[in-house]
Amino acid sequence: MPDNEAMPDRAHPSSESPPASDASPSRQHMESLAQLVGSERHAEAQALARELITRFPAHGFAWKALGASLKSQGRIAEAVAAERQAAALLPHDANAHYNLGNGLMLLDEPAPAADSYRRALANRPDYFEAHFNLGNALEAQGEWSEAIDSYRHALAIRPGFIDAHVRLGHVLIAAGKRVDATAHFLQVLAARPDDAPSHHSLGMIYRSEGRLVEAEARYRRALAVDPNYVEALTNLGNVLGAQGRWADAESSYRQALALNDGYAETHFNLGNMLRDQSRQLDAEQSYRRALKIAPRHLQALNNLGLCLKRQGRLDEARECFETAIAIQPDFVQSHCNLAPLKTYADDDPHLGLFESQLHRVALLPKTGQSSYWFALGKIREDVGRYDDAFAAYAQGNRCQHELFPHDEAREVALVQRLQSVFSEAFFANRARPIDAEKAPIFIVGMPRSGTSLIEQILSSYPGVHGAGELTDLDSVVHSVETDSGQRPVSYPENMATLSADQLRRLGKIYIDRVWRHAPEAERITDKMPANFLHIGMIHLMLPQARIIHAMRDPMDSCFSCYARLFAGNNLDFSYRLDTAARYYVRYIQMMQHWQRVLPPGTVLDVRYEDLVTDTEGQARRLLAYLGLPWDERCLAFHRNERVVRTASVAQVRKPIYRSSVARWKHFEAHLGPLLEIVKDYR
Repeated sequence: MPDNEAMPDRAHPSSESPPASDASPSRQHMESLAQLVGSERHAEAQALARELITRFPAHGFAWKALGASLKSQGRIAEAVAAERQAAALLPHDANAHYNLGNGLMLLDEPAPAADSYRRALANRPDYFEAHFNLGNALEAQGEWSEAIDSYRHALAIRPGFIDAHVRLGHVLIAAGKRVDATAHFLQVLAARPDDAPSHHSLGMIYRSEGRLVEAEARYRRALAVDPNYVEALTNLGNVLGAQGRWADAESSYRQALALNDGYAETHFNLGNMLRDQSRQLDAEQSYRRALKIAPRHLQALNNLGLCLKRQGRLDEARECFETAIAIQPDFVQSHCNLAPLKTYADDDPHLGLFESQLHRVALLPKTGQSSYWFALGKIREDVGRYDDAFAAYAQGNRCQHELFPHDEAREVALVQRLQSVFSEAFFANRARPIDAEKAPIFIVGMPRSGTSLIEQILSSYPGVHGAGELTDLDSVVHSVETDSGQRPVSYPENMATLSADQLRRLGKIYIDRVWRHAPEAERITDKMPANFLHIGMIHLMLPQARIIHAMRDPMDSCFSCYARLFAGNNLDFSYRLDTAARYYVRYIQMMQHWQRVLPPGTVLDVRYEDLVTDTEGQARRLLAYLGLPWDERCLAFHRNERVVRTASVAQVRKPIYRSSVARWKHFEAHLGPLLEIVKDYR
């Protein structure tokens, strides 16, 4: 980086200096001073400069030389004072302003430094070093757009200056212009093939573009040059984790920490990977180590809060989010995560803080916009501003629908195929396998219909493990492909050719997979709501299983889905009222189909409204259906400390409350299209 003092080209006064006379130093004195500075005899240069300033205090050259000699001795504050005098006395001397800018940068004062560089450029527009160092000063202030312009001006003057390509690449990344940055790092590497930081920067760019294999190669190239490159090891861990290579990722993080245990980002990213693997306690430790190093690390505070929330430690989670907000009141992420964990009042300062960020929402990525609108809807609903709340929910759903459009035709076709295959005749002609295997408990239904509450009650019973929403059943039923002689036949059409023994083996595969979650458990619940599609297969594969159907008023169920932001592309039907309503109709029609074709008593219906008004009665009914004696602990379900991984994590930590019954009534003016579709199923 060019930060050397720009002395005059020749050892004589600048063009602004008055001719040598009785009022100015002799030419011999000035040439001697320039020679002392040029030969780095700084103490002698300082002494001569001070002598000349005493005799000629208005002569700028002497002040400029004094600044240079002091700066070279590390006496930066004194040097800057001298350079200010030089710049004031020589307002048209580009070098004087440039030198002052360099001094101010050494004092970590980038804003006034930028002003000095601009004055230098006003006097000499083609001053390459001033353009470059102005870029540095602007970059230090986060003024990305202006910094980019400065670096580009520098490169227009000197296209081959590699350090300008390096800095421009980094600023383009910071400004979100990663594609533009790529060319500059490639140019750096063409000149310096072993430039590890540039390989590392390209790795970050490729990872942001989803080019994970190329990103990994760049990180490994950086590490081949510098095996102790902690940031590269950390980011290699990130890209390995993004590929699902958890063991390799953890190894990379551990290597980074062995080199530098004080690097907060490695602890933070290790925590993220551990949390993704549901290793919540390990993740918590990593986040806490990151925060011990960097107590104001907002993302670590936020993600620690998410980790604690997953463990059911809601008060601690709230404290994390509130701490992050106290550090940075406009930190939208923590506001969004805090919203489901508290009930807001009209005078809550967080409400005003959150709404004050409306002007920034359009600048957030689409996922961030979704989070903001759903959180704002919940906050406004808490304070009774129902029309405003619905407007926020609607905006959040529009964002989500853009991200995850719903393929309704595929779902319609699947329901029709299931009903066609699993007919009364199909079951009449099939023998169920007889097996004394373990008996899983399936909790099915429409999302947001009480499945989590039912599981929380049952998992409070000794020997019953609540496994949450498992994808194993869907994976098992789709794992079988039979051959019709001409082409493979997939689920559900292939069920017609499966023998009782094949079905029994499928059931065993499911049991083996699920019991890995809790090998010592007597019963395990699987509360994946969409398993209602596979009740026919459960009946055939797992005749010893029990199936509980969670039911709720469709208006509450559908609106509760609409007002909830789900992870990823889960439940993409819920992001429009009409598709949510039609999904509900298909689900009810599918359940009615199972009731027609399966023996009575195969499924136990439990209504949410009954569960919250007569919790003990319904809990006794559930246990009786499962063949279990009564246990009072089922009524203390909110004290159950098991990990909950679904959107209902906060609700199941509370005693029974009835405020969610008829919640939709607050929004009735907006829900006409929903009511029109589901009215016959209420």
